[in-house]
Amino acid sequence: MSARFVHHRFAPHTHDELMIGLIRSGVKSFRLGRDRKFAAPGQLSVVNPGEMHTGEREHGPELTYIALYLPLATLSAIIPGHGGREREIQHPVITDSFVWHQLAWAHDALFKSDDTFAAEECLVLGITSLFKRYAARAPRMPTGTHPAAIRRALAYLEAEAANPATLECLANASGVGAFHLIRLFNCHLGTTPHAYLTQLRIERAKHLLKAGEPAAQVALNVGFADQAHLTKRFKALTGTTPGRYAAAHQ
Repeated sequence: MSARFVHHRFAPHTHDELMIGLIRSGVKSFRLGRDRKFAAPGQLSVVNPGEMHTGEREHGPELTYIALYLPLATLSAIIPGHGGREREIQHPVITDSFVWHQLAWAHDALFKSDDTFAAEECLVLGITSLFKRYAARAPRMPTGTHPAAIRRALAYLEAEAANPATLECLANASGVGAFHLIRLFNCHLGTTPHAYLTQLRIERAKHLLKAGEPAAQVALNVGFADQAHLTKRFKALTGTTPGRYAAAHQ
């Protein structure tokens, strides 16, 4: 994605992919966990899969950057022995001219000259160097790390995401009170139940839009009242509209 923002602020969200931002102008501010980070021109902002984060312009008249979203399958193909989530980038803000330029050249080769060979070559060099220099083995999370109440709530949301939701129903499914459930979500997931549900619906909407379904139908299929509600939430989390997102993936 090639992005330019002046006033837009990303709501707290996660990605299934590794997200790498290459800052071109302005200073990006983003909250990652409890910390706020800043990335300036020539730096990379990196968010590992599943990490809750935000994003906005901190300084400068505008924030322009390139964002790469790399699925785990792509990382496994580029990096021998990666195999999934074993290794993560340990630094959310990185200053590395070689990596920055390789990934920028990959983007430009693909979108400005349609040279997929050059794009692949630069991408492999950039990503391999990034992991060689800044990755470490991710800590293994024990099975059942989250409290049972959260696991029950997440299972309920996965099953009922397309249907109208209430905090009362979610609390009943989790087995704890509403206030306690909100505190558990904030403590263990870094977000609220409503924000988690919105994120879940948007991720499902992305898959349907890529498949060519009309935005109005997608909105109803994933649980939004109408296309206007989908568009508002979609832009808050992705920085673009469902229509533009769908067009970019055709």
